[in-house]
Amino acid sequence: MAAIIANATALNAVVTSATAMAAIIANATALNAVVTSATAMAAIAASSTALSAIAASTTALDALYAKKKRMSGAGASLSGKFIILEISSSNAFDVSRYGYATLSDGSQPKWSDYLAKYAYFKQYKKIATYMKNDTDSDDWIDYFQC
Repeated sequence: MAAIIANATALNAVVTSATAMAAIIANATALNAVVTSATAMAAIAASSTALSAIAASTTALDALYAKKKRMSGAGASLSGKFIILEISSSNAFDVSRYGYATLSDGSQPKWSDYLAKYAYFKQYKKIATYMKNDTDSDDWIDYFQC
């Protein structure tokens, strides 16, 4: 895996192949190498094939969740590249007032129906480029930074 990650051509071939992504997800050592590599995760973030493979696999999502970060605090926000793993159950969506996420395609889809673990990413299969928390101090967003 280290050799593949170090070679941009090989890494691109892997992240754009559903078969190769399935093989990586099925191998705990390979999956861990990918999840812990900023280079590999950047390539995955740029590949709809790789994002779809991860969204379809509880094993892959669990690997990301094990390395999650939590954004909490009333009105907290972050910019960057994130996979949203879980949104607190009372986190309200409203672009003008409450919490929301901007996805890589510029959309800001409601999350009220996707507050369960992995539900939002499974639905949208896109990287978030901006996240804003609800205005209540007990709300949070768990994410994996790409």
